[in-house]
Amino acid sequence: MIYQNLTRRRFILRSTGVAATVFAMPNLLLHGQDTAAKRLNIAVIGALGKGQSDTRGVDNDHNIVALVDVDSKRLDNAAKGLKKARPSAKAPRLYADFRTMFDEMAKDIDAVIVSTPDHTHFVAAQWAIRHKKHVCVQKPLCNTLWEVRELHRAAQAAGVTTQMGNQGRTTEGHRLAKEWIEQGVIGTLKEVRLWTNRPIWPQSPMAKKASDCPPNLQWDLWLTSEPSEPYFEFDVPAGQNSKRGNSVHPFNWRGWWQFGSGALGDMGCHIMDATFNVLGRRLPEKIEVESSPVSDLNAPAWSRLVYHFAAAGKLPALTVSWLDGKKDGQPHKPERDERVPKEEYDRNDSGMMFIGTEGVVMADTYCNRPMVYPDAKDDEVRQAMKDGKLKKTEPRSAHPGNPQLEWADCIVHGGRPSSNFDYSAPLSEFVLLGNLAIRSGQTIQWDTQNLKVTNVAAANRFIKRPAYRAGWV
Repeated sequence: MIYQNLTRRRFILRSTGVAATVFAMPNLLLHGQDTAAKRLNIAVIGALGKGQSDTRGVDNDHNIVALVDVDSKRLDNAAKGLKKARPSAKAPRLYADFRTMFDEMAKDIDAVIVSTPDHTHFVAAQWAIRHKKHVCVQKPLCNTLWEVRELHRAAQAAGVTTQMGNQGRTTEGHRLAKEWIEQGVIGTLKEVRLWTNRPIWPQSPMAKKASDCPPNLQWDLWLTSEPSEPYFEFDVPAGQNSKRGNSVHPFNWRGWWQFGSGALGDMGCHIMDATFNVLGRRLPEKIEVESSPVSDLNAPAWSRLVYHFAAAGKLPALTVSWLDGKKDGQPHKPERDERVPKEEYDRNDSGMMFIGTEGVVMADTYCNRPMVYPDAKDDEVRQAMKDGKLKKTEPRSAHPGNPQLEWADCIVHGGRPSSNFDYSAPLSEFVLLGNLAIRSGQTIQWDTQNLKVTNVAAANRFIKRPAYRAGWV
């Protein structure tokens, strides 16, 4: 492992060469073939955008046998992109409805990647698990707490290999931050501050306006389990990003509770990930909230959350704050710790600060480049690593930055992906609890065991989706 001392004496990870460590687990047989040289047959639901980048993570080593998308233009473009990237590969079969794909191809599919809008994660992944297919789902795992629990249970019962697409969890930086904090580099951890520049899409109370559906979009399939309703557009709130238009498809769905999870759902599983691991993968007891106006339809333009954690092990009681959006026209960021140089703080429009009694670990969105402050800690930590005084205690991934390939490799050779559902389900709950507080508009107290808000009864209506349309669940 090599570190380069750059300007402001900061740590930058240059190369790793770290051998992967995985936990042994039974592996499902794949069509009776020898797994040593097995190429998986993978179906991708949600073909363009994030689905396309997820496909690129595995298409060199495995077969993409089906692409599914409700938008014919996006489906065709995804197929063309795959053909260009792998001209000699057999063309995948194309579908608008993943249910039809499973009806026709279930026996030919080993694993499924789900990269759809949030509201379809649960139903698509459940269909895959029902057919005993290994599944990789984009973050957040689902957009309601009840769905997260149910999907996790289903995957455990089916015995399939699972993964969530939060790439930071596979990286070296994520592991270093945890090791440094646990081994006292910054003294006693007393506070964590997290922030993001999201939303970068329209997000505030908005009204639906029925509109003509684009001819390339099968809107009823896009809704999946949601009640049938007309295709709609909306007026973009003043001062918000209108570059991507005023249609909910294909990008602006994130600001609608029905379909997305707001700024938290988009970035929380990245930015909160290292914190979740450092704090022992626990959930908070209480969450305080303030935000701009919020409605039953839409997430707010900005919010501030404070998650309260009880003392546990070597960690004292502490708080984790989350800030997003713009407030009064300015980036909504936490106060800078005085030990962090202003130029470093300013350059990070999203990130994390672990505040300790003797120093600060600060990192970017994915915890790729954790840095220790004040700068005088630089030589001290590097020397401690060189002398072996700072130990590598966290298992490493064989595929840093590529959760899809890590998942596929574990299917073939055995092992547990870094963000398997045992890890990513409670992480997603950690994130979605913030939305529960935002939607309630009040401080909430959380009973993890019983999946229940104990002090604001009305908030419990947001734990589960109101209804599911017949034929999807």
